Amino acid sequence: MKKFWLVCSLLLILTGCSSQKKIVILDREINEVTLKKGQSFEIEFLTNASTGYWWQLTNEAEVTVVAPQDKRYESNAPVGMVGASSHLFWKFEAKEKGTQTLKFVYAREDWGQAIRIRNVVVTVK
Repeated sequence: MKKFWLVCSLLLILTGCSSQKKIVILDREINEVTLKKGQSFEIEFLTNASTGYWWQLTNEAEVTVVAPQDKRYESNAPVGMVGASSHLFWKFEAKEKGTQTLKFVYAREDWGQAIRIRNVVVTVK
């Protein structure tokens, strides 16, 4: 009987662990990812929003294989320090099977000219 409860407990633990969605983080050097439907991932960008520059997804209306979920910033600079770089994490969830390219530009909204471009190829299986 003890073996039965031990096996049941292990199965519950393993089931709970496998149902958690692992988040894949693409650092600034990785521009391609393959995911399963329902899996989430974050793309890391180095940014400097305090000077008016930020990363923008330029083809969001065309993208169907993933859906944007959230954006968050992380910085080690003192609060209010202008010109300090920070890290932007843009989170997406894989929705549909297929392959698409997410096109990002680093620019000031008022100038419209991109000073950096980053394309990330996403495949959902």
